[in-house]
Amino acid sequence: MRAATAAVAAASLTAVVADLSAAQASPAATHKKVQVVKVVTRKPFGQMLATVKGAASLYYLPKGSCSGECLAIWPPLVMRKGSTATPTGVTCLSTAKFGRLRQVTYRGHRLYTFTGDSGTSVNGNGEGGFAVAKVKSGACPKPVKSGGGW
Repeated sequence: MRAATAAVAAASLTAVVADLSAAQASPAATHKKVQVVKVVTRKPFGQMLATVKGAASLYYLPKGSCSGECLAIWPPLVMRKGSTATPTGVTCLSTAKFGRLRQVTYRGHRLYTFTGDSGTSVNGNGEGGFAVAKVKSGACPKPVKSGGGW
C-alpha cells in the first residue's frame, strides 16, 4: 500500500512539474515572470484558479499542513527546479520554500492539485479540509513563511 501511495505521489508531482515545465521552456536566467495559473469558471464555484496547462483545479488548505501521505493525494503546485522566476496569472501569487523547490502560493496559502480530479473536474472541495482556490479581490496578505508545512 505504501509503495502504491509513493508511486502515486511521485507520478502526481512529476505531472505538476511537467505541467509547469512547458510554460517555462526557456532558461530561468532569460525571464523573470512565468504564468503558472489562470482563472477559470467552474460550476458551482464560479471563478477559481487552475493550472495553465491541463487546467487542473487548484486548492489550498485553510488550516493545518500537508506532508507525507497527504502529498500523495494533494500534489503541491511547484516552480520548476532551479527557477527563480516569479509566478504570474493573477495578483497575490508568491512562493514559499518546499524542500529544494518553491511552492506557488495564492493570498498566503500554498496551492495544491487533487489526484481525485480528472481534467477540469472539481472533486476535492471539502476533502481533507482542502478548499477550492476561488479568485478574490482586495489587498494581498503577507507571503507565507518558508518551510515545508504551514
